[in-house]
Amino acid sequence: MISFSPRTQAILFFMGIFALGLVCGTIVERKFLRSPGSSGTRGRPYDYNRMIERMGHDLTLSDEQKKAVRAAFQEHRREIDTMRRQIGEDMRSQEQKLREKLKTILTPEQFAKFEERNKRQGFRGRGGGRRGPPGDRPPGSRRGP
Repeated sequence: MISFSPRTQAILFFMGIFALGLVCGTIVERKFLRSPGSSGTRGRPYDYNRMIERMGHDLTLSDEQKKAVRAAFQEHRREIDTMRRQIGEDMRSQEQKLREKLKTILTPEQFAKFEERNKRQGFRGRGGGRRGPPGDRPPGSRRGP
């Protein structure tokens, strides 16, 4: 059997505790803490059952009230989804207007290079966020990282 010094034993013990905490934290985050629309639920309809059951318990809702709350949540979700689709369409329209304007400002070579870059990275850049030095921001824009 391998014999470790007390210091090595203590280090291995704390590393084991750390690894166990990491695994437990990941499980808790995935099971209980993910919010609707986070990467774990993207593309799947959100299930309000757990929230409604919690409300039913905390507020002592009747079965009829639970059904009404569920229907209200579902209607809200449909309206939010409709708004998101509309915003997406509006953004695509604005991006197209910008492209058309840039086409009149840039040379054909510059515009072709601009379009090639957008094919690779998307219109808003790789992460969809703002890139460039802070002084390059338009007036009144938000400061970001």
